[in-house]
Amino acid sequence: MASKRTGLMRARKAAGLTQERLAEALEMDRSTIGRWEAGDTEPLPHTRFKLARHLRITTEKLEELLAQSLESDENQDLQRGAADLAEVTSDPMKRRTLMKWGVATTAATGLGATVFAKIGMADVQRFRRTTDRLCSLDHRHGGEILWQAGVASVQEANTMLEHGSYSTSVGQALLEATGNLHIRTGWLACDAGQHKVARTSFTDALTVARQAGAAEIETRALAGLGFQSNLVGRPREGLRFSRAADDAVQTLGPSSRMTAVPLLHLAVANARSNDYRGAEAAITRARKALDSDRTGEAASWAAFMSPMEIDGVEATCAVEVGKATRAEKLLEQAISGYDDGFARNIALYRVRLASARVKAGAVDGAVETTGEVLDAISAGLDSWRVNLELGRVMRAISAHAAPGVNELVERYRTVVTG
Repeated sequence: MASKRTGLMRARKAAGLTQERLAEALEMDRSTIGRWEAGDTEPLPHTRFKLARHLRITTEKLEELLAQSLESDENQDLQRGAADLAEVTSDPMKRRTLMKWGVATTAATGLGATVFAKIGMADVQRFRRTTDRLCSLDHRHGGEILWQAGVASVQEANTMLEHGSYSTSVGQALLEATGNLHIRTGWLACDAGQHKVARTSFTDALTVARQAGAAEIETRALAGLGFQSNLVGRPREGLRFSRAADDAVQTLGPSSRMTAVPLLHLAVANARSNDYRGAEAAITRARKALDSDRTGEAASWAAFMSPMEIDGVEATCAVEVGKATRAEKLLEQAISGYDDGFARNIALYRVRLASARVKAGAVDGAVETTGEVLDAISAGLDSWRVNLELGRVMRAISAHAAPGVNELVERYRTVVTG
């Protein structure tokens, strides 16, 4: 059980601040200050510099005051993880889930007293590992919870950039790592339905790319904006962003996976703008780009870019124009090709397969496929995108009096709507 941080309380009073005034200065709730002083939680790294400034103490002194309630090195690690999660999300179940997946210590902590010390390549590598970890978890579990860990990690990186001391080469690497974190956070937020966060993340990544002169980050940020525009029903905007990404990628030279990414978003935007011929042309170009890949193993962010993904996107376009039979075949190919590491993509394409089957009159097949999606959700998949499309499919299925429909509807209510 944590002890009271009397030193932190004295420092606040010595600075002539009440909890309310300090909370106002830090733009947070007074109860947060109370929890810090009680030793129940502690401030996130990006908050500590500002806190130390208002208390008129050094960051090193602040770390000493925060450590007063920590009874052992082991307890210190556990409490920091819990404290960071408490500020990332207030939902107890989500906190437990993040800790279970190892996100708390990977993506939201680790700076401590060294935030404003010399920054080195080890710090950059930590952000790169965090990005890879979030990417892998996104593919397996969906972004419903993970986007908040991405936001916390980006805040750390921005704090380092602004207040850290580093060489020119480290600064360039840190800037690029921050851009990649922004992009991953944007994808996580898209999957969680957090569209303002997604738009901000991709836009910030674009800004970082311009600062760093990083054409690949610029291309991926523009592609992300195209994807997000398609997702929220603005396909013409999606066309503009995807075309801009397609233009930007040309400056990179041969890079098959990177070349294919904006083309897939361009295909969806064309299909949703009633230009199926344009969608087919973009798909053909994407397949050609991927077929030319001789670069070996893909980077973690590009692992999803595969023949299965292109099949899935082509099927998505086919559904848009009423080609249900074509979509069904492509979706079956995509689902069978993915391994368990892409559980979210499998679930998403199963939902679309169920939709195609309903439209083709194969309601029994749609019931079976939808049941497999519910299996994945029961096993821990948490994706706003999957849930959104699943709700639409369930409405279509429930309109039919076919075997298994009533049982599926009841299970859906239990698993998804609670």
